[in-house]
Amino acid sequence: MDLIRELGPLAFASRLKRISERLMKDVSRIYQEQDVDFQARWFPVLYLLGQKTSMSVTEIAQALQMTHPAINQIASGMSEGGLLSSSKDVNDERRRMLSLSEKGAGVMTSLVPLWKDIEAANRDLLSLADSDLLAALGRIEAALDEEDMYQRVMARVKKRLRDVVEIIKYSPQYKKYFDLLNREWLTKYFTVEEFDRKILADPEGEILDQGGRILFARLDDEIVGAVALVRHGHGIFELAKMAVTEKAQGRQVGTRLMRATLDLAKSDGAQTILLYTSPKLKAANQLYRKMGFVEQKDAPQPLAYQRYSILMILDIEEDTEEEG
Repeated sequence: MDLIRELGPLAFASRLKRISERLMKDVSRIYQEQDVDFQARWFPVLYLLGQKTSMSVTEIAQALQMTHPAINQIASGMSEGGLLSSSKDVNDERRRMLSLSEKGAGVMTSLVPLWKDIEAANRDLLSLADSDLLAALGRIEAALDEEDMYQRVMARVKKRLRDVVEIIKYSPQYKKYFDLLNREWLTKYFTVEEFDRKILADPEGEILDQGGRILFARLDDEIVGAVALVRHGHGIFELAKMAVTEKAQGRQVGTRLMRATLDLAKSDGAQTILLYTSPKLKAANQLYRKMGFVEQKDAPQPLAYQRYSILMILDIEEDTEEEG
């Protein structure tokens, strides 16, 4: 049984690591049998410094596209083996410069013939691939430079989470959730003001009867989010009373609600959507900006509330279908 092989694409990184470790182990064994005090994982640093007079750890990490800690670890091992010399940068005494010691230069010279043998053996292995494996790896690395693995996986995670969030329209049976969800965040960050109470007590009269809309988000058969779209006339709407219960945050409920609300506003003829928010609500404000809302500097404070608010506006004709 070979689980990593059977897992296929899921274990791609593990398989590459396994092959790498296998090759490194064999090459280190070769060095040992050839009486060379050298480890395979030191190779890129030794080779790079063999082409340069001296370099800092940061410069080495950048040149090899490796992490700073990884280079530090390799440099530490090579220094203990007497292969590196360290000195202060003449232009910045805080920076440590590394170069090959006399022993290091000698080891590199002695390894050149062996490296040719290793290169030839690697070519034999690469010839077994159906295509140019090195070129394919280059394309994979280039693709990861454009969009790394974190971004690729998280985009799918977020989409999967969004897909399980159900958006439903207002119904009298959900009225209590409009109140409860909004009171949750209002009492956490602020206080429930008189104008809040007025809207939460009568969402039908204050929002729906005025041509507005109210949407809810349902997740695992539970109402976990709510948002209101208040009509101001002449193609102007206000996004208000956006709330996601704390236990459902991070599960793409807000994003799903926002997209559904913007789609609904567009179908209702909205040209401009405005909203008032607080600088305290960092996650919400990040979502608003992601959806295209732009903060209006020096905008007057809304008279209905005592809490400090900032005004953000979205031109609904702009593309709001940003994935993420």
